[in-house]
Amino acid sequence: MGFIKKLINKYILGWTPTFNTRFGIVLGVLLLYVLAIIACATKTFMVDRPHYEKLIGNLKRDSVSIPQIRGVIYSETGDMIAASAPEYDIFFDFRNKDQKWFKTVYDSTKRKKVKVPTTLLPRDTMEYYFGANGPAAQWMHKLNPRKTAAEHSLGMMKAYREGNRRYLALRRISYLEYKELRNSAPFFSKNRNHIGMFAEDRPNRKRPYGERRMGASTIGGVFPTDTFRIVNGVRRNMKGHGRNGLEQTFDSLLNGEPGIGFTQKVKLYRQTIVQKEPVDGADVYTTLDMEMQRILDFELNKRILELNAAGGWAAVMETKTGKIKAISNLQRRGDYCVEDYNHFVMDLYDPGSTFKTVSYTVLLDDGKITPDTWVDTGNTLANPNSWDYHGKQIRDDHPVGKVTADEAMVQSSNISLAKLTTGAYEHDKQRYLDLIDKMKIFEDLHLEVEFQGAQRPRNRKVGDATWSKVSLGQISYGYETRIPGMYMLNFYNAIANNGTLMRPYIVDRVVKDGQVLYHREPEVINPKICSDSTLRAVRHALEGVVERGTAHGNAWLPGAYSKKVKIAGKTGTAQRYANHSYSGNGHYVSFAGYFPADNPQYTCFVVIDARPGGNFGRPGGGYMAGPVFRNFAEQVYANSIYRTVRDIKPDSANVANHGMYPKAKRGPMLATAEVTNELGLDSVLYNLDIRNVNLNDVKPGVVPNVEGMGAADALFMLENAGLRVNFSGRGKVISQSLVAGSKITKGQTISITLK
Repeated sequence: MGFIKKLINKYILGWTPTFNTRFGIVLGVLLLYVLAIIACATKTFMVDRPHYEKLIGNLKRDSVSIPQIRGVIYSETGDMIAASAPEYDIFFDFRNKDQKWFKTVYDSTKRKKVKVPTTLLPRDTMEYYFGANGPAAQWMHKLNPRKTAAEHSLGMMKAYREGNRRYLALRRISYLEYKELRNSAPFFSKNRNHIGMFAEDRPNRKRPYGERRMGASTIGGVFPTDTFRIVNGVRRNMKGHGRNGLEQTFDSLLNGEPGIGFTQKVKLYRQTIVQKEPVDGADVYTTLDMEMQRILDFELNKRILELNAAGGWAAVMETKTGKIKAISNLQRRGDYCVEDYNHFVMDLYDPGSTFKTVSYTVLLDDGKITPDTWVDTGNTLANPNSWDYHGKQIRDDHPVGKVTADEAMVQSSNISLAKLTTGAYEHDKQRYLDLIDKMKIFEDLHLEVEFQGAQRPRNRKVGDATWSKVSLGQISYGYETRIPGMYMLNFYNAIANNGTLMRPYIVDRVVKDGQVLYHREPEVINPKICSDSTLRAVRHALEGVVERGTAHGNAWLPGAYSKKVKIAGKTGTAQRYANHSYSGNGHYVSFAGYFPADNPQYTCFVVIDARPGGNFGRPGGGYMAGPVFRNFAEQVYANSIYRTVRDIKPDSANVANHGMYPKAKRGPMLATAEVTNELGLDSVLYNLDIRNVNLNDVKPGVVPNVEGMGAADALFMLENAGLRVNFSGRGKVISQSLVAGSKITKGQTISITLK
């Protein structure tokens, strides 16, 4: 023991190493440390490499795009007319069908739960669920009935055998269907990592008012699937972006921006971690009124089918502002109509006689004629004839003889307008065209700002390539012009608006998080297209067209004339130009006008595409397009008029002397009395034996007296008394099966008779 202490004292405690010794020791330790690092790195890269690669694979991040919500398109009154609703495509990934998984089972030998290897989607499991009558195949048939359960079974089993990595099992199922599938359906409710099922949401734009009607071509749609386009020299996937209409025009604002994230596998699940939040799209508020849109769409569709016409288009403008309130573009497909594209702004066509109002306005405002200027057409009942203008035979639809300029408009005489126009401008043709330009009615409206593909009118000049010696006469009554419907609508709106030409628009504003990104106000293009005297003469003629002229119609072929609302406007009929010819291609028939004529609120233009084979004889805008206008005007006027009893003329109550008074069967007594008193029908209340609900007469357990009441009032009284009610007939109660005042047994039924 003492020896050891001496050694320690001598060689350890008493040892004083030199500098070189100390340096060598430190260097040796560092060398050993470096060798240890190299050994560990070698082991990691060479020996443990598969283990760490597997761990890295489990932590692999997949970059994903986080979808944003596309903005909503609203009507002026806040009705949702285009919005996104989630839909899903259901896929299966069978590439891992041989990968080993583990399931927990109870080992009776070891008397504990153990994990045993298994395979993803064993074949017997697939055969059970996806046999021809398997429960999973039946569920797929329920969600997609276009395929039978057996067809779904064949597709799934084939994809399973082939190890398909992306088999599309179901297409475009709704969120509720997807939720029900995951929560309730057998097999599908299992963990994705065990069955390989995954879902992808797809852009799904819904138009609640109609997918192929109700302004669908104006509102537009989006690309539902992968669609690639070259945009600014870059190939882009347009899936979810606007395809046409307002969806395309305002796509950059509606679409927003997708977010950025990545998925990371944690154990058996993948979680999405957001790096950049998505930016939702802005909302577009249009000027459309969906009730007007419904009426216009219904009436136009009805008339197209009645006439067996090829199609038709129409639009309504708010007179004072230029707002487009409704627009419809229909094409017939057998016994129904659909919207294909926006004919009203994209089609160039000859407007026919609706253009005569333009010529008439120019002639009056230039002082060339007055409404009382006489013109002899040379075309009478006794001597039907046409007028030869440089070899072109100009004809009238019906003989009018010698008429004033005003009456020529009322009767829509081609010869009259051609004679008046050529007589005034034959030696200065360009002046006629310049005066039209001066009104700015066919100035470029830049409709493409809101209407994709919008066209502008053909700009005619004397001496251009298509000008001929008969062009002036042709243009005067609506040929050789080629004008989109929107421009003609806007011109008639100026006539209705005391000569003020507005710029039409359909989008009021675009809003994002309360911030207005785009806004339109009513814009005046020309404060006065003509003098007041000219305007009065033109409006007088347009009223005459409806009151007694080509738009009036008759008992067999009613036109635009209405007894309920005063309408003014002009008919038009023009041959369709197709295949470089006007011959044999049918006609465009139209009616353009406004209502109420004495205080215009709305302007409307209706065009019917009448091709050979339709259910009509001689084409005419009055009886073909006029009824659409009339029915629309009457319904809109009825919905918008507000009158009190003091607005009703007392004479209207004189019918009471003949027993034709209104029969008040129900409603508040005081309000009824006020109306009948104003109409001079005070005694009628007593004679009608009106009875109203009075809950003071209802006693629990006692049958009330309901004789003399209307059905609704009687039902209300009896049910409040605790009775079940059966009733028959119409009118007021004349008898009841239970005597008034008798006691009621629980669950008792009473029968009442109305007459």
